[in-house]
Amino acid sequence: IRNAQKTAPSIIYVPDIHLWWDNAGPALKLTFLTLLRNVPAFSPVLLLAPSDVRHSDLPEEIQKLFNKEFGEVCNIELPGRAERAAFFEDLILNEVAKPPVKKTVDRTLEVVPVAPPAEPQKPQEEEVGMLEEEEEDTLRELRIFLRDITHRLATDRRFREFAKPVDPQKVPDYATRIKEPMDLSTVLTKIDSHQYLAAGDYLKDIDLICNNALEYYP
Repeated sequence: IRNAQKTAPSIIYVPDIHLWWDNAGPALKLTFLTLLRNVPAFSPVLLLAPSDVRHSDLPEEIQKLFNKEFGEVCNIELPGRAERAAFFEDLILNEVAKPPVKKTVDRTLEVVPVAPPAEPQKPQEEEVGMLEEEEEDTLRELRIFLRDITHRLATDRRFREFAKPVDPQKVPDYATRIKEPMDLSTVLTKIDSHQYLAAGDYLKDIDLICNNALEYYP
């Protein structure tokens, strides 16, 4: 797991994880779970663990590693006769049954004038709808990622002072010295209200928190 972090992006592959878990000792299980929890949520490391047992029948510790709501559990059923036929139909009937390509005799090609550039085609309504759905899916994944990072920062003791807005009763001159206050709870609110359309917008607010702290405490 540590090597996977060092060489990210990478994949941690655990085949038949239900059998591995049954045969692993308590110390190995604890080490495995501890190392996985220490992998940051934003790290490009994929845990791939196929199993012949359904997710709901796996040990509770293994179930918690994969969140169904985030699409981290994929059920693959055995293909039936129709699925197998559809898979091999193109390979056997279409590709193999094609007659061999005849070699054409070399001949002098006629020189034709260069065609004018084609006018750009306007996207159809269906294509526009698909693009909008893809963009919304991307923004949804971005919000999930940013929400997780911000929550980690807000619960970290080192950044406790930035978790909530500055109390004007405790720091009465803060509003006069800092013209654009920002804190992690406000960032979470902006995430939930879909105000961040790019990671750069989020980073600007994080930089603003840091700059405000440096300006008030030079």
